[in-house]
Amino acid sequence: MSYLMHIGFDNNCRLSRRVYYFEYGSIRYKLIQNNMRKWQDVLLTIIGGINNGPSKEQAYSVAAEFLSALSWENDSRIKLEHIGGPGRGKRFTLKKAKCQSFTFPRVPFGGYAIGYNISRIPKIETNEQKIALTLFREASSSNNYYLSFLFYWQILEIAKTNPIGWVNKIYKKRHQNKFYIEQRDLDILSIGTKSLGDYLNDDCRHAIAHIIRKPNKRRLRLDTLEDCTRIAVGTRVVEGFAKFYIKNKLQLNKNMYLVRKGSKGFPFYADENYMKKHYCTVAYAPVPLGRIRKKKWH
Repeated sequence: MSYLMHIGFDNNCRLSRRVYYFEYGSIRYKLIQNNMRKWQDVLLTIIGGINNGPSKEQAYSVAAEFLSALSWENDSRIKLEHIGGPGRGKRFTLKKAKCQSFTFPRVPFGGYAIGYNISRIPKIETNEQKIALTLFREASSSNNYYLSFLFYWQILEIAKTNPIGWVNKIYKKRHQNKFYIEQRDLDILSIGTKSLGDYLNDDCRHAIAHIIRKPNKRRLRLDTLEDCTRIAVGTRVVEGFAKFYIKNKLQLNKNMYLVRKGSKGFPFYADENYMKKHYCTVAYAPVPLGRIRKKKWH
């Protein structure tokens, strides 16, 4: 029996169209935007059935990878979850499929931006890149600075790097590496005689992970304005290092584009090498901002 799987996700960067079709990781999806003040958006895909579609686990994992890439490309807060879906005894298609499972947004509403699309996403080539974008997606979508800091910091450990030494190296050569960090953030942190890497590791990372510490170690005081501000700023600083790490250390610098074969082919993602060898057309033409503003979300 076929099963219409619903994968709900929050996305504060609103897309130009309400509905998109695309194939990613050999699985076809239908993306539907709902009213973000009421419901999560959804990715629909067909499990099982006559065509022996993908398993739930495979469909969810591939969708999560796509949303990690989209979150990175659009710098958006995206959080996903499986929200069920109906099963049917007869064949049906994505074109006729409608959103039938609704769930409330998980990311607190903090405003939104319009005019985005899914036409380009980064090409994930290694497992390290995939893990890094997953951690980055979860960190950026969380409204908890403590959790976000831990996820950003773990990104710096992915390639078996010593995060402390790497942070100090990049910061020391920040002008040469074109890495920008706000001086006012460093002033708020009050690093003192410590290196930046040691401070972020000991006074932030370990302070969050280990509430009870030795007397000579800084303890996290959750109910003080000073520590709330310090961790928030530290999270912003380590986020910048995490972005630099993904782009440069993990070499996430290639892209994929949403294209079609011919004018009516099903949209799929292709890299530049594929596009050089095969004739492809852009899957979705840009939508003018005027049309976006008049769009009614149901």
